[in-house]
Amino acid sequence: MFFCEELESAQHLFFGCSVARIVWRTVGAVFGTSYIPKTIWHVFSWLYAFLPGLCEIYTVGLAAVCWSIWLARNRATFEKKWIKTPFEIAFTTCAFIEYWAGMQKPAMAENVKKGAHLLKESATQMLRLCEPPRAEANEQADEEEVWNEW
Repeated sequence: MFFCEELESAQHLFFGCSVARIVWRTVGAVFGTSYIPKTIWHVFSWLYAFLPGLCEIYTVGLAAVCWSIWLARNRATFEKKWIKTPFEIAFTTCAFIEYWAGMQKPAMAENVKKGAHLLKESATQMLRLCEPPRAEANEQADEEEVWNEW
């Protein structure tokens, strides 16, 4: 695979790869779980547990996550365009979910859009937690040390 050194298979690409695991962990954070599905059947069990009665949403969300992983993999493989962070895939997933919400019945479309919004919030929070400190934050800390020495 082009995200890691492991032999590529559909199972590994969508569930086993460290990049995919971060994406699924980000989705899981929306539901308040740290469990990461290892197979497509785990995803369906997971969604059934966290979204009872919303079976129509399962396919949209699952398709969006897998399609986003697939596109990122293909960009890396064929265009040599690497992702900077797995959260890029989560944000792409949000865009697909929002777009595909327009293809749902009106009542379901609102739930799908809400899911995209929650995933975007989760990805944003996790990105902030995982990103390296910014240069201006380091400069401010250095300035504060100078004042404290005074």
